[in-house]
Amino acid sequence: MGRCWRVWLLWLACLASFAVGAADPLLGTWQFNEEASSDTDEAFDGKLGRETYPVPQTTRNPNPSARERSQSNYWETVRAGRERHSAKNLRRLGTAYPMVKSIELSIAAEPGGYVMTYDGELPRSLRPNPGGRVFSAKGDELVHDTFGYTLTYWDGRTLVVEADAPDGGKVIERLAVRENPHQLEYEVKIDLPVLEEPVSVTRLFDPATTAH
Repeated sequence: MGRCWRVWLLWLACLASFAVGAADPLLGTWQFNEEASSDTDEAFDGKLGRETYPVPQTTRNPNPSARERSQSNYWETVRAGRERHSAKNLRRLGTAYPMVKSIELSIAAEPGGYVMTYDGELPRSLRPNPGGRVFSAKGDELVHDTFGYTLTYWDGRTLVVEADAPDGGKVIERLAVRENPHQLEYEVKIDLPVLEEPVSVTRLFDPATTAH
């Protein structure tokens, strides 16, 4: 009899676990709603530091010839153009680039947490830490991949993903489902060495079946 009760309770626990997973509002495919989101390019305007491109020096002549002046002017024009372009090239954000430019987020359940995919080609495992924002000496609660060392935890109904970027700095993503309208609110705060100051962007995603 006792064994039957244990089997019954285990079956109920499995059903409850399945019901919770099925009802998880984060799960699914989400399409970017550009009109409802903040302007990414505007958010980073003037915040991305310029890269330096030295001008080739072929002579130290204090009285350069016309040809030398022409060459110097050419390389100076190239340098200025490259530096202006670098200040607008969001790909320099590295691992944070898909977080501000992806137009599709897919979130699926997997053992121990979620797998989130950016634009269908960049999967990432998230393991919410039951202890919250707690770091142990062993670091078992951290996931280490190409995004860096990542801690995931719940803040109320918001899933928080904190990553120490591979090249330094920190990136924090916050995901929450809101209603009226039903959307995924995706906020990312980026603090990287290539930025003059931290930048926050709020992006809204609709369920794929009702995407704009």
